[in-house]
Parts: sequence; C-alpha cells; structure tokens
Amino acid sequence: MPNSEDSSNSFPNKNYPSRSYIGIDFGMTNIGVALGQSITGMAAALKTIHVKNNKFRWNELDEIIKQWQPAAIILGLPLTEDGQEQLVTKQAHNFGKKLINRYKLPLHEVDERYSSMQAHEDFANARKIGNAKKKHAGNLDAHAAKNILQRWLDSSS
Repeated sequence: MPNSEDSSNSFPNKNYPSRSYIGIDFGMTNIGVALGQSITGMAAALKTIHVKNNKFRWNELDEIIKQWQPAAIILGLPLTEDGQEQLVTKQAHNFGKKLINRYKLPLHEVDERYSSMQAHEDFANARKIGNAKKKHAGNLDAHAAKNILQRWLDSSS
C-alpha cells in the first residue's frame, strides 16, 4: 500500500476531485498558463513560463499542476486566420501529447485565434486606467491563456 508521500507526487491526486482547469497558450519562447474554475466560470492568468535554450521548464508547470490538481488541461491551438493548421499547430499538438503523458489528465485543444490580440488590447486598456504597468507586459502570454480558458469555460457551461 503506498504511503501518503508517494500519493502526493502523483498526477492528479485522485483523493481530491477538482473543478479547476489549467489553460495553456503554447509558444516557442513563452508559454502562458491560466487557472479557471467551473464553479465560478471564471479564468485568471497565473504565469508565463519562459522557454530557455529551446528547453521547457517542466518543473514550473509541475508545481502548478500539483498545487491546483486540475480536472483537465485546455491547450490553445494556434491556427491561421482562416482556421487552417500551420507548423506551430503541429508543435502545439506534440506539446499536448507530452502534457497527456506527463500528467495523465484529459486534454482539450481549442482554437486560440485572437487570444493574444485580445490580451494586448486588455493590457493597453488596463494601462490607460492605471491598473497595469509596463513591467507587467512580460505576462501577456498568461493573459492569452486566460482568454483561451475563458472561451472554453463559456462554451462548456
């Protein structure tokens, strides 16, 4: 029988059913991460994980998954403006496969078109009214992830 230390290292922890979801905005240099709740129907930006030397920092995402114990991961698919797949879409699919293998969680891939544009507009508006500073621009990918996850939550309710 596994001890409690063993179970705390597994993904996800089956003892605590979750209604939270992790949203991911995939990119080659930055990956935005957001958290959403089905109970509230709201998503929030968590952090941007920076890819260094073409290596993703899995430990940063591991900590988020351990802390929030999500029911599923929502991955944004970067499609062309007319909805077609492109090279980065294939890379996002491959990243999705890695997420499934690593965390053993359901993965939902969703169209992410205009999520980054919306994040930039939201940031510009927040700056105008004094709710954001220029130094916060480095977290725009997390806000794009929030937009992706919010769309999924809205369509799932």
